Amino acid sequence: MHRALSINSLSLGPGTLAAHVRQVAGLGAGAIGLTLEEVVACGAPAAARLLRETGLVAATLTHRAFGFASAAEAAVGREHLNKTIALAGEIGAQTITMTTGGRGDLPWAEAAARFAEEIAPCAARARAVGTKISLEPTSHLYADASIAHRLADTVDIAVRAGIGVGIDLFACWVDADIEDAIAAAGPHIALVQVSDYVCGDRGLPCRAVPGDGAVPLGRLMPRIVKTGFRGYFDVEVIGPRLEAEGAEAGLRRAGAVMTRLLEAAGY
Repeated sequence: MHRALSINSLSLGPGTLAAHVRQVAGLGAGAIGLTLEEVVACGAPAAARLLRETGLVAATLTHRAFGFASAAEAAVGREHLNKTIALAGEIGAQTITMTTGGRGDLPWAEAAARFAEEIAPCAARARAVGTKISLEPTSHLYADASIAHRLADTVDIAVRAGIGVGIDLFACWVDADIEDAIAAAGPHIALVQVSDYVCGDRGLPCRAVPGDGAVPLGRLMPRIVKTGFRGYFDVEVIGPRLEAEGAEAGLRRAGAVMTRLLEAAGY
């Protein structure tokens, strides 16, 4: 498996961090994407020890949403995110994956400006501990958890906030300006998350193994690599397709497909 590939623990279903780490190491990946919940349940010292013992890098720690729509919500959001940043520093997580949080009644432009202002102290703290906040685009079905749905908008918000961009291709591959948005994201990319989508699937989560669907990975991977990004590509496949095949078999196929694509792209 390519050295730049990570397997997100969300792809593995319920289980302890120890079990997930062993599964990912057994698949041959060099890194793992972790959830905040499983690291908290395990404890940071034990999590760091498990990573050391298996030789895995924590490519990302999923924080989820940052509330900012009101001053009170933002204060709580900063407190929560600062705890995640501290955990990321303890386990050596390269990035923290998150969404902006909902905007309430705010117009989009005002919401983007407020998010950037409210998260600024956390961005500085993350840089100080050696991790990157990675803002990802997400479906409009999660408007309660994000104002960033197109990649171009995600880049705009991230640049204003002084944080990184996480390119989750499942959320943004249909953007009309996806190629231009990838180029604009280039200097700011912190993480790339990969999966596929089979046309006709209507209910979330409906991610497919890379290569099984309509996402033009063969066209998009070279464009991402061309930006100079040399971080991790985190495989995040969740939903009934992977469950039916079995996580181990499906993720091995994903690793093989992504290895070929990354090598062909010159990574």
